Amino acid sequence: MKKGTMAQSRKRGAKATTAASVDSSGMVGAGITEAAVRKATGKGWGEWFNLLDEADARELTHHQIMEVIGRYEAGEWWQQMITVAYEQARGLRLRHPKDDGFSASASKAINAGVTRVYGAWTEDSMRCGWLDATGWHIRKATPCKSLRATWKDGKTHVEVHLWPRGVGRTLVQVEHSKLVSFDDVSRFKAFWGVALERLREYLESADQPHSLAA
Repeated sequence: MKKGTMAQSRKRGAKATTAASVDSSGMVGAGITEAAVRKATGKGWGEWFNLLDEADARELTHHQIMEVIGRYEAGEWWQQMITVAYEQARGLRLRHPKDDGFSASASKAINAGVTRVYGAWTEDSMRCGWLDATGWHIRKATPCKSLRATWKDGKTHVEVHLWPRGVGRTLVQVEHSKLVSFDDVSRFKAFWGVALERLREYLESADQPHSLAA
């Protein structure tokens, strides 16, 4: 086989792999559908990933990737979600630490309305039922959408994003940042995995009040 033919074959194979990883299931990252991202941003996952590949985003930091996305999408929320999905799809979440350290992430779909889920994070009386966050400080909260907090150690940061997934169902995404080592990443990824399962059990249990149902 000629060199030119081999190169074209490899290129077609790479494109096919990219397309399959994005489009075969219609889902990317933490369960955000092709339809959802296209409706919100005007581009599908394949288009976003190709755009970022052409910008050599594999070599950029988390914040630099967000800046590239910001040229086409003004919403900070979607900038963050597209960046995270791209990093996950390209295997960059641990290869390239963020400017301010490493980060660990976890997600969980919960059968509860977004208002109840938000309350479980922000109301002390609910939060103590599933998470010991004594000493943390919520720096910013957008009702029923997101919150940012300084963790109990006073150094690392926690971001929580809430995504309604139909009636009475919410996707919770947590990112714990400013971690200093891979060991911290593994430890907090496991921690938040367990914590979100406790949150799911807490909100889905039959004896929990439903007065906050969205």
